[in-house]
Amino acid sequence: MANVLIKAVIGTLLLMMTQVHASNATDTTSSNSRNSNADPFIDDRTLERIADNKPTMITVDVGVLATRGIFEAKQRWQPTLLWLQSQIPNSEFRLHPFTLAEMEAAVEQQSVDVVVTNPGQAVRLGRQYPLSWLATLNSKLGDGTHVIGSALVVRADSHYQHLVDVSGDKIAAVASNAFGGYLTMQLTVQNLGINPTAFFSDVSFLGFPVDAIIYQLRDGYVDAAVVPVCQLESMLEEGLIQKGVFRVLDDISPDNFACALSTQLYPNWSIAKTSAISASLAKKITRALLALPSDHAASIAAYSSGWTPPISQLSVDQLYRDLDMHPLQRPWWQEAAVWIKKNQQWAWVVFLFVLVLSIYHLILEYRFSRSERKLKATLNRLKEKNAMLEHAQRVAIVGELGSSLAHEINQPLAAILNYSQGGLLRINKGADASAITPALEKIQQQVKRADGIVQRLRTLINKRAVAKSRCDVQALLSDTLELLEYDFQQKNITVSQSCVGNAVDLDADIVGLQQVLLNVLNNAADACLMRDPAVLINNKISIESHYSDDRLILTVTDNGIGLTASSAELQNAFFTTKKEGLGLGLAICRDVVEAHHGQFSLVAADPIGCRVSIQLPLQ
Repeated sequence: MANVLIKAVIGTLLLMMTQVHASNATDTTSSNSRNSNADPFIDDRTLERIADNKPTMITVDVGVLATRGIFEAKQRWQPTLLWLQSQIPNSEFRLHPFTLAEMEAAVEQQSVDVVVTNPGQAVRLGRQYPLSWLATLNSKLGDGTHVIGSALVVRADSHYQHLVDVSGDKIAAVASNAFGGYLTMQLTVQNLGINPTAFFSDVSFLGFPVDAIIYQLRDGYVDAAVVPVCQLESMLEEGLIQKGVFRVLDDISPDNFACALSTQLYPNWSIAKTSAISASLAKKITRALLALPSDHAASIAAYSSGWTPPISQLSVDQLYRDLDMHPLQRPWWQEAAVWIKKNQQWAWVVFLFVLVLSIYHLILEYRFSRSERKLKATLNRLKEKNAMLEHAQRVAIVGELGSSLAHEINQPLAAILNYSQGGLLRINKGADASAITPALEKIQQQVKRADGIVQRLRTLINKRAVAKSRCDVQALLSDTLELLEYDFQQKNITVSQSCVGNAVDLDADIVGLQQVLLNVLNNAADACLMRDPAVLINNKISIESHYSDDRLILTVTDNGIGLTASSAELQNAFFTTKKEGLGLGLAICRDVVEAHHGQFSLVAADPIGCRVSIQLPLQ
């Protein structure tokens, strides 16, 4: 019995130990299972897809350059994307049409995985961002890989025959950085030796779509249009334009090239991947593109015969370098910094040479400024002395005219005396005020006349700063003759005047000009008196004023002794033919006339006498 009890207890203990072990094993298995589900590298949807045995869908965003608008871009490239989807399982290719600026922004922001663009933008993007080229579009034209260029299109009825004829006229293009339109044409113009700035001085950049440029040309808003090659032929095939309306200038297209062309050809469009997709996916895309048949709908829609491995872009790089626009080109100052860093010894030599030249230049500049100041001071002193000489000569002229001035002033004074005596007599006879009024008015007129003579005399004598004002030369001539009238009467000199043309006022130094007239008329009168008395002719002075559109020529001719001095003697300072003359009159006359930007000359008159010519500009 005891043995039975002992076996029962042992059996019970073994059963309890087995249950505890089984419970621990169950807890451990459950814990391991949770830890596996908490793996951070596998999300729940993946786990579910794995659990459901579903493949992962790959989405690829493709940016394409929409040269002819969004609709045309979708028609052209969507079949290619569908082909890629069919060749790469579990993939979705989404199309994004872009302009040039939008494409660059998308690549910079890495919002696209693949780009399809022209070679110009391909090179610019490839030199700035990590792009890997997958394939180049193969064309049915030419050699298949070089089909990008430009055509300079004009209306068929225009007078333009060659590219150079369009220089400076109204031209339309897509954009200043458009490769297959503007840049290729710019390089062609530059290679022809034409200044691109002058050629494109009136260019309008109209952007995409390119069709709008052709319409602008058709409607006469521009004289010529720079468009991608085959643009004109494509629009003609699509029925958008009529045949014979346009023509391409300087067509240089090869024999096997169906489109008119004005520039050389560059590589075709390319497709590239950004760093957003893996190399294995890029390999699949490349393999699918190269496998695209030339007669497939996708190839036909893309105007191509399929794709080929990427070709060299060297000619595109060279174009940008020739236009000084390559993205890897450094500014001149960076190039200079690199050169200085590599050639420090020569840089120091150049620096010292420039420094020495600069110091030498500063020394010369200082000496020049000092000499200029001295010359200006000397010129001012000469002007002051010249003004003093003029004043002295005017005073001398007044002295010579003393008797004439006394006669001029005596006349109004004598008239005043007579009129006042007459007025007093009428008052003594009991005349009323109305009878005396005419005498008083006469007295007033004579007083004004005397005052005018005194004012002219004071103006002539006074020292004054040279100032120009509107001057009636005919009135000035009459005033001058009034001063000389009595003197000429005493010398039996007859003065005649004539005027040709319409007299106009001019800006002149009135006092200086009157001094010239007094000098010339006095010299003419003296020359008449110096003539041999045996020659029985009347003393005459003729004054002729000739007004033209731009100048006044004042000619004073006398029949005196004539001019015996040579031209060289007349140019000398202080030259005179008078025994007591100082030789100031001729020099002063020449200075005054030249100060008016005029000319003063003396020539012998025919048959006898001297002719003085004074030319003054009217404007």
